[in-house]
Order: sequence, then C-alpha cells, then structure tokens
Amino acid sequence: MKIGVFGGTFNPPHLTHLNIANAAVAQLNLDKLLVFPCGDPPHKICSESAAHRLDMTRLAFADVAHAEVDTFEIDRQGKSYTLDTLRYVREKYPSAQLFLIIGGDSLRDLDGWHCPDEICRIAVLAVACRKDVEKQQSARRAKEKYGAEIVFLDVEPDDASSTEIRLKRQFNLPITEVSPSVLKYIYSNNLYGQYRSMTLKLQGYLKKPRFSHTFYVTLKGLELPRKQCTEQQVFTACALHDCAKYIGSDRYADYGFVNTDNQPLSVVHAFLGAEVAQKDFGITDQTVLDAIRFHTTARPKMTELDMIVYIADKTEKSRPYPTEHLFAYTLEQTFLNVMKEAYQVCKDRKMQISPLTQEAIDYYEKLFKEKI
Repeated sequence: MKIGVFGGTFNPPHLTHLNIANAAVAQLNLDKLLVFPCGDPPHKICSESAAHRLDMTRLAFADVAHAEVDTFEIDRQGKSYTLDTLRYVREKYPSAQLFLIIGGDSLRDLDGWHCPDEICRIAVLAVACRKDVEKQQSARRAKEKYGAEIVFLDVEPDDASSTEIRLKRQFNLPITEVSPSVLKYIYSNNLYGQYRSMTLKLQGYLKKPRFSHTFYVTLKGLELPRKQCTEQQVFTACALHDCAKYIGSDRYADYGFVNTDNQPLSVVHAFLGAEVAQKDFGITDQTVLDAIRFHTTARPKMTELDMIVYIADKTEKSRPYPTEHLFAYTLEQTFLNVMKEAYQVCKDRKMQISPLTQEAIDYYEKLFKEKI
C-alpha cells in the first residue's frame, strides 16, 4: 500500500496545492493521500483559525482522487511537527510505503526541520520543485547527510502563494488561484479582510500603477524575515508608505508639514506620508510612522521595520530591474546592499540625494567593518 502525506497551513489551500496532490496520486500510484492541515505550525503564525482552514481544505481536496483530510495535527496539543505526523501514519499503517510530499523550498531547508534524519528514515521525499539546478543540489545534500530517498514529481509549481492570495483579498483584487468553492467560503466568512477598510480608502489617494506597486511592496514586506515587528506593523507601514505621493505642496499646511530639512522633492512624500498616515488613517504607532518617514532616505540605526519597508519598496517584484543579487543571509546585510545600489542609481542619474542617505551608508558600512 502506498500512502502520500501532504501537510500545510492551507491558509488558504490553492490550485498549486491541488496540482501537486493530483500529480503525486498519479505519478506515485498512491492508494491513499492523507492531507493534514497544520494545527499550530512551529515556523509561522496563522491569520485564520484551524476550523476555517480545515473547512477550506476539505472543500479544496474534495475532488482529488484518494484524498482524505485528517485532523490529527489540529486535534493534538502543542506544535505540529512533521515527524509526529509521520509516526502517527506509520503506526496506523505499519506496512505501507510512505511518501512525504513537499516543495523544493522544504527540501532546500531540510536542515532546519525537526529530526530530519528520522523523517527520511520513515518516508520517501516526493518533491515538487521549480529550479532544476537547485533541486539537484538540495537532493544531493539530503541524500548524503540524511540518506534520504527522493523522487521528483512531474509538476512544476507556479508562483501562487497563500500570502499573495490573502493580500489580494485585503486589497480588493480578483482572486483566481483558488477553487470556486474555497473562494466562496472566503467571501461568505469574510476571511482575510481586517485591513480592507484601510486599503479601500488608500485607493482614493493613489493612481492605479502606484496602488499596484503598493500591493507588491506589501507582499514583499510580508515575505521578508522578521523577529521584532508584527505582521500588522509590516502591513500598515508597507501599505501606507506612499500615501502622500500625490499630495501637492498647496496641501502641506493641512497636515502641519514644513520641509524644514530641505529634503529633495523626490523624498518629501515619505516625510509627509507619516503625517498623512497619522491624520487621515489614524496611525499612532511611532514605529510604523517612522518606517513610512524614512522609506526613501533610510537613516542611521534603522529599526527592523524601517529596513523591511525600505527593502520591500526597492525590490518588489514588479520593479523593472533584477534584485535577487541584493539579498543576503541577514536582513541588515540585504538592507545595506539595497541602499548602496539605490544610492548609486541616484548618483548615476545625477539626482539630488538626501544627506540622511549618506549618513546611513556611512553608519552601516562602519558597523559591518567593525563586525568583521
């Protein structure tokens, strides 16, 4: 008997999940596909309840052959570890061959999993992966380090992500990446809508291309690693970072704003934006307001949220230039890379540069030299 084990937060489950599930059933000739919505994931915080995610998972996988949604991870207490789930399946089906269905990023990050060696002893890793070179490198490492048996599914995942789907709902954009039944459930239960009043109001402040840019900045911000700031802070600061972009100087007085530091015109909207966010959108969190204020110039001693908004603004995926080479192992190093590149672009274009930007570059270059 062959059994596939497919877990995830499914917040929400989308069409890529279903494509992977169908490919696994067909290619591996599975007798059963057990789908496990995660209860309390150790690596992320779920924005919706386990009950909603369970309901959506049942709707999404209803037409997948041999699929059964199992509530083991939701019912148990404590964090949901893949190893515990595999042990549960092994005890229930002692003679079955188990296949753990994962994405290429999970194979790449296998070292960070709880007891990866035992996981690889219990189950074959069935991997849906995008990049051929990366998957071969990850597979070789997993085989050498953990003795993993690996098969690659004949399906190439697209760029759909649950984060982007949730964000489309917040920005009132059309959602095409989920099944009709899941989409209906999302709207019927008003899921993923806690910031919609803010974004609907924001839409009146921005032109369509700028609103689209703001969506992608918010998406990138939510995808970046964070340890100190909250999702709400990241969402709010990213969503409102350009809220003053189209407010002319004739309205500065409405917000009590004076460009006392004679900042270049290209960055004034950031400083004004902090005032607009406070007065028009009711934002009182000073950390959020500062992240908006310094998202174009940067400054010495940036907070984590400052860095996230700055990086997201310069590297969101609709930008018409490559950015992958700027990303490093730490948020701080990525920030410095992005800031130096943006500074050079401004110099090449002979744009006026804020003194704050030079101060920030000097500060962080000295800081990193001291650490080496």
